[in-house]
Amino acid sequence: MPLGLLQRGFFNALSSIKIHGESCLEFISFSENRTFRLMAKTGRNIIHYPLVAAHYLLCLLLLLFHNGITAFLVILSVFFLGRRLIRYVNGHATTGLKILKNGFLIFSFLACGFVFTLVRSASNYAYFMEREAALQVMDQGVWTDINLAKHIELNEQFTHPSTSHKTLKIKRFQSSIPGKLLNFFVPQEINVFFFKPSNDFYLLAAVNDNFSPLNIYEANRRKESDFVINSSFYDPQNNAIGEIIYQGKRFQQKTESSGYFKVIHGIPHAGPASIFQSINGKPTYSCQAHPSTIKNGRLFPYIDSENMQNIWKLKTYRNLIGEMKDGTIAVLASGSGGLLDVKEILS
Repeated sequence: MPLGLLQRGFFNALSSIKIHGESCLEFISFSENRTFRLMAKTGRNIIHYPLVAAHYLLCLLLLLFHNGITAFLVILSVFFLGRRLIRYVNGHATTGLKILKNGFLIFSFLACGFVFTLVRSASNYAYFMEREAALQVMDQGVWTDINLAKHIELNEQFTHPSTSHKTLKIKRFQSSIPGKLLNFFVPQEINVFFFKPSNDFYLLAAVNDNFSPLNIYEANRRKESDFVINSSFYDPQNNAIGEIIYQGKRFQQKTESSGYFKVIHGIPHAGPASIFQSINGKPTYSCQAHPSTIKNGRLFPYIDSENMQNIWKLKTYRNLIGEMKDGTIAVLASGSGGLLDVKEILS
């Protein structure tokens, strides 16, 4: 009986509150609606997940076309802020494993960023191709082994009285289907430049930073140039190797390597140490490279040395600089897919 009275008294009191206590009625009503909304949020996954997936793919697409750590951090922030906005608009309440899910998403962005860095430049595709087959060039419209070619065809790209730029198409036989497709769709070429000695030649260097390596942007900040190319070799600690003379001042001594590029009295010269014995004057600029390969059209014997073949036969992107009889400076530089050994770039 007391229990029954208590129950009845409770319901009467509650009824009285609903009738006479508007503030309490609003509170109860708000609580009940809030509970309903929270329960309803997880029911909209059919909208939420496709929106997040589309946003994720859009951010990956942005990552494909934008390189660098700054772009990566910006795109990663755009994704997580966008996902939060989608949740808010859609009324979705996330459930457990937040750390694992976010960790997986961040890892996926890092992995995709790494892969995109590899595939963004066509120059990287060549590393997935077979490189041991003979190098071929176009000879009168027919692909021919370079050692058998009689008339190598150069394609004119730019001509000026003081400068010219040509390209040489190359390829190697590919036995695999991916290799054949890359051979067909990805051009492989060598760039050939000719510079008359009347041009302005100089070195660009980070003199106050221990001659640390420069990229093209950093080099052009020091002096705007129409053509720049890397010069000195560097050791694993990024220290320049060999002789460096910059604006007439010697910063490093020469090594046993015999290849040099020097500017003496404003005239450029390139070749082994022996050619400079007959050139008088103090260099304004000088740098050293390796190996020196040809003098007067003849190959140095150590290029054919069996002891050095493990180095000379490595097929990679290469540059070659030389001086012709009339003083013209010739520069050969691997373009996209131009993976060559030393003797191939000499050919």
